[in-house]
Amino acid sequence: MLSFALLRRNSFDKKIKTITGFWPKEASLYKLALRHASAYPFRKKKGERNNERLEFLGDAVIDLIVADILYYRYPAEDEGYLTKLRSKIVSRNNLNRVADELGIPSLVVANLKGNYSDSIYGDALEALIGAIYLDQGIKRVEHFIIQKIIDPLLSNKDLFETTLNYKSEVIEHFQAERISFRFEEIERQGEQHNSRFTMGLFISNTLVAKGEGSSKKKGEEAASKLYYEKTLANG
Repeated sequence: MLSFALLRRNSFDKKIKTITGFWPKEASLYKLALRHASAYPFRKKKGERNNERLEFLGDAVIDLIVADILYYRYPAEDEGYLTKLRSKIVSRNNLNRVADELGIPSLVVANLKGNYSDSIYGDALEALIGAIYLDQGIKRVEHFIIQKIIDPLLSNKDLFETTLNYKSEVIEHFQAERISFRFEEIERQGEQHNSRFTMGLFISNTLVAKGEGSSKKKGEEAASKLYYEKTLANG
C-alpha cells in the first residue's frame, strides 16, 4: 500500500525523478543544489543559502568516480592518457551540455539580471551530484554519473577533438619543460554573487596571458586557452 507521503509527491520531486531516475529522500538538498548564489546574495552565519558547497562536494565526487571507472575500463592505458580522458569528460563545456540535456537550466533559481554564463548550469549539475551523494549514497550517484555523463561522452568518437582542458595541457607542458609558472588574480569586478575575475598566467614574473571568468578557476582556464592557442597549438 502506498504511503500518504508518496501519494502527495509534488511537481519538484517528479522533476528530480525525471532527471535522476529515483525519488528524492530529502528534497531540500536538491532545491539547494539548484539555487545559484545570486538568488540569495547576502551572507548568512548559519545554514546554507546557495549551491556553492554542494558544487564543491559534487566536483570531488565526479572526479573520483570518473577516475575509478576509467582505471578499470582502460587497463592498458598509462596515467597520462587517463588524466587527459578524465579532463575531457569533466570539462566545463561537457558538463554544461549534459546539464542542458537533462533540463537543469529550467530548474535553476537565480537572479542574474541578464548577466550570466552557461557555466552556472554545469555548476548546478555538480551541486546536484553532491546532493545525490548525500541523499542516496555512493552507489546511486555512481550509477547516475555513469549513465548520464560517462557513457554518453565515451560513446562520442569526437570527444578528444571537441573538448580540451587547456589548463591541464598548459600545466603538463610547463612541468615537462621544467618551467616555473603561476596563476595570479589581476582584477575582480562586480558584487560577491556576480563577480568577474581576471586571472593572469605568469612565467617567472612575466605575464604571458590573462583571462576572465565568473570564478578564479574559470579565469585560469581562459588564460590557459589563450596561451595554448598562441604558443602550443601548432607544436
